[in-house]
Amino acid sequence: MIDQTLRDHLQTYYSSFLSSTQFRARYGQRLMIAELARRLALDPDDLEQSPIALVEAGTGTGKTVAYALTGFAIASAQDKTLVISTATVALQEQLVLRDLEEIQKHAGIEFTYALAKGRRRYLCVSKLDAQLQGTEQNSAMTDFFPDELAASRPEDLGQLHSMLETFGSGRWDGDRDSLAFAVDDRTWRGVSTDRQQCTNRQCSFFSQCPFFSARERLDEVDVIVTNHDLLLADLASDESQILPSPEETLYVLDEAHHLADKARGQWAGFLAGTAHREVLVQLEDCLEQTKSRLIDASLDEVVSELAALSNLPTAAANCLQTYDQVFLLLRGFEDEAASQGEAFQYRFVGGEIDDVLAAECLALAGLTERLEQMMQSARQTLEQSITQSEPAQRVVLEGLVTVLGTFSGRLGAAANLWRLFGAADEQQGPSARWLTFSSDELLVHCTPIRVDTVLYEKLWSQCAGAVLTSATLAVGRDFSMLTESLGLPEDVVGMVVPSPFDYANQGQLRIPRMLASPTDAAAHTEELSEVIPELLVEFQSGLVLFTSWRQFFAVVDNLSPELRDLCLLQGEDNKSEMLRKHRERIDAGHHSYLLGLASFAEGVDLPGDYCLQVIIAKIPFSVPDDPVGATQQEWIEASGGNAFTDFMLPNAALRLTQAAGRLLRTESDQGVVTILDDRLRTKFYGPRLRSALPPFRDYDADPDRLLPDHG
Repeated sequence: MIDQTLRDHLQTYYSSFLSSTQFRARYGQRLMIAELARRLALDPDDLEQSPIALVEAGTGTGKTVAYALTGFAIASAQDKTLVISTATVALQEQLVLRDLEEIQKHAGIEFTYALAKGRRRYLCVSKLDAQLQGTEQNSAMTDFFPDELAASRPEDLGQLHSMLETFGSGRWDGDRDSLAFAVDDRTWRGVSTDRQQCTNRQCSFFSQCPFFSARERLDEVDVIVTNHDLLLADLASDESQILPSPEETLYVLDEAHHLADKARGQWAGFLAGTAHREVLVQLEDCLEQTKSRLIDASLDEVVSELAALSNLPTAAANCLQTYDQVFLLLRGFEDEAASQGEAFQYRFVGGEIDDVLAAECLALAGLTERLEQMMQSARQTLEQSITQSEPAQRVVLEGLVTVLGTFSGRLGAAANLWRLFGAADEQQGPSARWLTFSSDELLVHCTPIRVDTVLYEKLWSQCAGAVLTSATLAVGRDFSMLTESLGLPEDVVGMVVPSPFDYANQGQLRIPRMLASPTDAAAHTEELSEVIPELLVEFQSGLVLFTSWRQFFAVVDNLSPELRDLCLLQGEDNKSEMLRKHRERIDAGHHSYLLGLASFAEGVDLPGDYCLQVIIAKIPFSVPDDPVGATQQEWIEASGGNAFTDFMLPNAALRLTQAAGRLLRTESDQGVVTILDDRLRTKFYGPRLRSALPPFRDYDADPDRLLPDHG
């Protein structure tokens, strides 16, 4: 039951927003507000219903206003923090730079908000100083981790000086995203840090630290905007590092259809064999250099506190021996991969490995974890010594803490990978395990295919409340695939709120009769090369979506020079720059067409004349060589399900709906969606896919009229 005071507040905020903006009330938006209030505004002692709302709200519903108003009102009433998490940077920026300010202004509601980012998005002043001064910290890193150093080209040195000058003068806050000039990833990595390298309050530059300044602001605001990756990383850590604890948080998870994949990535493991072996080989040298630098800095008493590291050489040698045994076993699969026609990759069918390899991996995990604990203990010892040290000694200690922390972090990641890879207890489903080979490297991958249990334990069962929303969550009106993959409580029932769009009058769907099936890739690509140019010139603007780079490039190569000049291609510029150029061309009265792959099938907002047609090359089924998807399908089959109907088809339906959703962005838009895949007409699953699409009207009863000269 919703408290009357809260109900009154919500009605006041919403009425004020509508009155101030002169928007009319949208039925779907009102339904969403009511559903969120019903689910979230529960008595904390009410165990009858989970405080989790699941709402599919299509474009035009106004879901941001619905969840921001309702979420803040309820979070404020419960004395909780509202955390809004998105999957894309574009939506984060839209929320922080535009939406939240507009909602406050027009709803007459007061709240503070900030954007949460990870440490690596911020400048580490200590590392920048080390790079420019050539301090002991920089020297120590050079010996072991050159990848943690900024590039040494003259232009990079100039950029480092510019960073120092703009930061020191207060014209830059240390956030990479607000830096006035572009910095490549290698250079930025050399002046940023992670949790293991950071000395926190012991750092000489702590009072100037951009990350901790931003972190302090998060403690003071009512609303935090972040992304799924950071949220999940925070949940996966032993203790919350950046965001408030789930018990103190009401979450809004926008673009929630990405959450399961993001979670798989968060709990996955990856290791580059040669690079990791080098870490193990360097451990003894690291110990000797650490002692030597401490003695040179007159820190003999700290050396005596590192007695626990006396066993490090033996432990490292044992670990290295087991590592070599494991890699000898893994290298044995290279010939088998070649015999299967997959010269560079080997995937373990069903994610299963034999008992011998599993036992060796678990043994290696234990040995690696022991090394990680030794390095972490040594790191903590040095960090605790910083406060009482002289300035010159602090520089040495801070540099060594960074080095030992880097060793600890990489050993910890390796231990996690080996434990995942050798795990025997997989009641929740197997992990996808695969190897990637090259002439001088072996990459080891392991990704859990189910994350429902861990999400339930760390998020749903702990949080004060949660809203999951997106334009595409259900297949038709069936939410079961999403709820099962995310481990949502059984009482969570999804709601589809109606869109304000008049799809039948605003949009058209055409599926022309094609001569070639996408199952014949060469013939289908050749036909697309003929058809797509004819379709493009029918309109001033358009978006063409492919499922493979090979087909993308083949079609582009066959465009006439005149038409090619009108096209903007993914990969030639970043997405935001492509969209800017596209809008400029249309505003000037010119023709312009965007061509891209999956990343352009969502998060692209092109209202009105900016997108008069969407052309989809084929049904976006999962690629057959995706190791995670392939293992998921095998597990479904082994469990008595049907991989095609239970996995491939619903996922394709969601992707197809996302792609078609690029067409209409406002209630006045008009346009055509064209899908160049005849399987929508000829295969048994065609009606199911078509029914998942918005209810556009048919383009023409006679599909041959679309392309009179084709076929």
